[in-house]
Amino acid sequence: MSDTRWDTSHKLSEVLSEYMRDNGTNTAMLERRAASLWNYIMGPTITKNTNSVRVKDGIMYVRLNSSMVRAELFNMKARILAEINKQVGQEAVKDIRFM
Repeated sequence: MSDTRWDTSHKLSEVLSEYMRDNGTNTAMLERRAASLWNYIMGPTITKNTNSVRVKDGIMYVRLNSSMVRAELFNMKARILAEINKQVGQEAVKDIRFM
């Protein structure tokens, strides 16, 4: 009799990845990772002008305290988005909204 619970042919990482994907946990973890990378990617100058960063449903919301920085980042949006997703390892962020 074959019981899939005891099938050891799957790696633990594969099982955990499948579980997280099926339960939406993986998406939430990737979004948190993307938000936590903001300061690392943007550096100290942008970080000091950033009030908050959060990601929800694939959209990164960045609250800034400078309209000049907001305008500059808007022009760099595609590059920033590409770098965040590269650092995360997959497309965790589909859009960035500067507020």
